Amino acid sequence: MLFSFITKWAIKRQLKGRQGDGFCPFGGAKRLVLMAQGKDVQSLLPGIQEMVRAGIDVTLVIDTHRKDKVSVEVPGCSPILVLQTCWLLKRPTRAFLRNFDDNDGDVLIDVSISKSLPLLYLAVRSRSIFKIGVPKGESNPFNLQILLPESSPRGGVAEDGDTEVGRSKPNAGELLQSALFYWKKIGVKENNLCLLYTSPSPRDGATS
Repeated sequence: MLFSFITKWAIKRQLKGRQGDGFCPFGGAKRLVLMAQGKDVQSLLPGIQEMVRAGIDVTLVIDTHRKDKVSVEVPGCSPILVLQTCWLLKRPTRAFLRNFDDNDGDVLIDVSISKSLPLLYLAVRSRSIFKIGVPKGESNPFNLQILLPESSPRGGVAEDGDTEVGRSKPNAGELLQSALFYWKKIGVKENNLCLLYTSPSPRDGATS
């Protein structure tokens, strides 16, 4: 972590040189890069299966810790890339980056909630034309931003009248489901979209 400032500088430089934003419709995506933290993989399975049924190949990138037990097999994902980082620079290793580049996609979705400099580096580096994710500070590469609500107090009431019982922020699986729902609803090319996370339902419309 000693030279992580170099990685932060590289991220800012790549963001400045970024080309115009693009859009890829759900039905037009051939391969998708899904980035998450190891502890959240199980919650992602329903969303992954939804993409697989739509004919989308999924590259799963996992940022894990030793205490997290991650299966090397997740149905529908091939390949599964377990993040390898250079400790000094706090960025992915060169070998990992080559593998990542070979399995990059048309679309990238980052459902990690905690800040991860290596995942941010990958999100900026990716050649995906449409990127979805939770913004984590000023370095934001996402075309469609998922804005997390503040945690509701125990016993609070949501805007739609539903009672919240100790409701915390959504997990990665819920974020993925929400991202997929609204992604499908975007029918035209729009840039710098934001959505406030809500539990999507069939009656919901797209927000921008």
